[in-house]
Amino acid sequence: MSLPRYDKSSLAMKREVVTAGDTVYAAGQIAADSRGGSDIQKQTRYVLDKLGRVFKAAGCDLNDVVKSQVCLTDLQDFCYFDQVWKEFFPSPPPRTTVQVSALAVPGCRVEIDLTAVLP
Repeated sequence: MSLPRYDKSSLAMKREVVTAGDTVYAAGQIAADSRGGSDIQKQTRYVLDKLGRVFKAAGCDLNDVVKSQVCLTDLQDFCYFDQVWKEFFPSPPPRTTVQVSALAVPGCRVEIDLTAVLP
């Protein structure tokens, strides 16, 4: 049994902001559609820029993040990832960072989930 090949046409999925009361959830954000190649810092910056736009559309910003989860495909990337993280979060929210064997899209090295509370 073989796994299905990744189909880039699935990237055209509709994106929408989901809120539950005063809470905004942004899960599974990856750099699948970035031009950053395999550079962990470019992928991280791309994902966090994208998340900033998502949160702005929901009426909040990254300063409202109260919880974060990060999946890296290689923990050797952590230091480089964290440098970019600190650009976006000078006073960072609580974060769990784990290593995973792979992400849904080949070549993606970081996935970020954020939870924010509207001010």
